[in-house]
Amino acid sequence: MQTSLRFLASAVEFCHGLMMVLWGLGLPLLLWHRFERLSRLYMWLSLVFVAGSLVSHQLLGECVLTTLARQLWQSAGVATENVPFIVRFTNQVAQIRPSTRSAVLIWEAAILLYCVVFLWGRRRLSQWQPQHHNKGISAPEGARAGCSRRC
Repeated sequence: MQTSLRFLASAVEFCHGLMMVLWGLGLPLLLWHRFERLSRLYMWLSLVFVAGSLVSHQLLGECVLTTLARQLWQSAGVATENVPFIVRFTNQVAQIRPSTRSAVLIWEAAILLYCVVFLWGRRRLSQWQPQHHNKGISAPEGARAGCSRRC
């Protein structure tokens, strides 16, 4: 039983870290719309990710996945530190140990940056959407139809 709880706790922490990395790496998709479906999928998944993070921080004081992993580790009989996942993750990846306060401030700054980029990218996507598939229209007709250089 304890082995399966340890495995589950490790899986939760791995998924947590993976989601954070993918969320950060996917930010350019909010601005670069070469693959429109992927941009839209990322937009909705990232909204759920950020909203879940903000709600769980308001309700629990930390990410729900951090709480879940800690409870699984404790149920498996492993003593855990009472620090946010991001602090432990940063320590594992970059070999630095930020304070809990600085980790929270960095996460809040990342969410603020995300919101700004999201709104700007959403605006660009809505402006680009109606014009991107005007294939078959010659250049003069495209110009008369209001087609930009991107068509």
